[in-house]
Amino acid sequence: MSIMEQQADDNAGEGLGRRIARRLGRLHDGLTEVGVGLAMAALALIVLAYAWEVVARYFLGAPTRWSADLVGYLLLFLTFMALPKVTASGGHVAVTVLLERLSPRAQLWAGRVIALLGAVVCLFLMKICLDETLRQVERNIRMMAAHPVPKAWISVWIVYGFAGSALHFLRLAVTTREG
Repeated sequence: MSIMEQQADDNAGEGLGRRIARRLGRLHDGLTEVGVGLAMAALALIVLAYAWEVVARYFLGAPTRWSADLVGYLLLFLTFMALPKVTASGGHVAVTVLLERLSPRAQLWAGRVIALLGAVVCLFLMKICLDETLRQVERNIRMMAAHPVPKAWISVWIVYGFAGSALHFLRLAVTTREG
């Protein structure tokens, strides 16, 4: 059962704290879906940029200077915009051979611990990336490219991806139920 399905099963008679948490969860889910939409748009732009590069290079004899840079930036963007959705839907790599040998109750608790560890790792990576992004802003560091852009414009999406995934892991750790 996904995080979204588990939260939809919650009954209406909950306390204020749970209702707020559920609303924040829905907001996070909505932001995750917007990220997926933007990732799909980035993929479409990648296809268009490569198609234009082929036409410009081989039919017009005038290769672009910008398409390779744009595709690289968009690949990073789409990867980290989609990462929270992959986490929320359980699409990340998981080796379950040991979990499958546990009792259902032990599987539940092991799943919570694993989700919590996933959140800790994502938060740690997010913190490293956030510090680096802030350093890039402070020093006005630019990409080494045909058309240099501020590096922070690119690396901020890594921060978003790890933060969103960390939240999904935390939600999974606290909402996973037996059954």
